[in-house]
Amino acid sequence: MTLEPVPANPEWTASWTAAVHLYRHLVAGGVPGEVPTSLLLAPGEAAFSDLTLGYARFYGMDVSYQQTDGFFYGSPLFVAAGLAATAVGNSRARHRAENLAAPQWREHCPARVVVTNYCVMCFVGGRWLRFSYPAVVDFNADMPGGVCYLIFDGAEPLQLTGPQVPWLVVLMAGFLYGPDRLPSLPFLHPIARV
Repeated sequence: MTLEPVPANPEWTASWTAAVHLYRHLVAGGVPGEVPTSLLLAPGEAAFSDLTLGYARFYGMDVSYQQTDGFFYGSPLFVAAGLAATAVGNSRARHRAENLAAPQWREHCPARVVVTNYCVMCFVGGRWLRFSYPAVVDFNADMPGGVCYLIFDGAEPLQLTGPQVPWLVVLMAGFLYGPDRLPSLPFLHPIARV
């Protein structure tokens, strides 16, 4: 029995091809094309993408839990069983609270993402969040996995996911690092080798 290859996702294939073309265009000294937007941008600011992507933020949080106390009256065996059950329940509640409190990717949702020459803007929960490039201290991506990460000075890291991420990574890398540094960025090697 022969297994047929899984058909490629056309949106993913188109994004990968567009990423390769944009990479070559930027390295050759070209500039990305602007897209129209209804957003009010700063003077000199222009929009270069308007996409819907997966959005998440990485942080821990304070979680409280209710510890149960029990009063048991009866035979020693009944009291011991009641105390043991209470201890198990409290242990489970504590572990559940510890797991919820641990730093992890949270707020997973689709978001409208607009990339400008000044920032990345995400429309999440009915409001716009603006992540300016000067606040970014690290930018990285898993191009084949369709995910990128922005680490900020003073804010929770941002994760963007989806089939359009390869193209978006090339675009943002051009703004963050400049076209001269694109060939030296390890996460762009899969695009550069095509």
